[in-house]
Amino acid sequence: MSAIRMTRSRAVAAVVSASLVCAPLPAFAAQTISCASSGYRYNYCRVDTDNEVRLERQRSSTECRQGYSWDYDRHGVWVDHGCAADFRVGRDGGGHGGRNKALAAGAAVAGIAVIAALAAQGNKGQQSSDVPSWAVGTFSGYDSQAGADVEVTILPGGRVTGNARGSSFEGNLAGTLLRTERQAFRLERQGNGFVAVDERDSSHRVAYRRSGGGY
Repeated sequence: MSAIRMTRSRAVAAVVSASLVCAPLPAFAAQTISCASSGYRYNYCRVDTDNEVRLERQRSSTECRQGYSWDYDRHGVWVDHGCAADFRVGRDGGGHGGRNKALAAGAAVAGIAVIAALAAQGNKGQQSSDVPSWAVGTFSGYDSQAGADVEVTILPGGRVTGNARGSSFEGNLAGTLLRTERQAFRLERQGNGFVAVDERDSSHRVAYRRSGGGY
């Protein structure tokens, strides 16, 4: 191992140890937000969810069903198909005082910042895994190879949910590579949507058009 890599590894280890000694990272305070799909269109409400969201009160006459008309990722809650509701985001509870939480959060954030900076130095030149804004939203297409209509929803954090032949599926989008449990597709922007090209068979192409808004 080179001297630079050894120094970087020692720095990361030191920061992690310091963060753990100071205190654990506290849970974010829970809060309630409202998010509505106006005109039956897709809407993304940005909020730090801490990966914990529950529907607290439905406000629309249209049913709010998780995975179809609402869902979430770490960065927010999305609604579609006319769903409007209040959502409880974040984790309830916590038994430490505010000062201890602030100190713990400060130590953890400082540690994360240093680790991220060191990781960025080691990852220069690598392709970013950020999800392109044109790929966020709900899209509909027809897979001629499978003989099925497909609907796909892509969230800003990269989470993918979809439905084909009445069966739901999940996946992840990193950059322009969309992976599900069984397949991988490379997305190519096209008009108000994209073309998904099978990584194993370039002749397997599915054109998608936007059916729900982005953010």
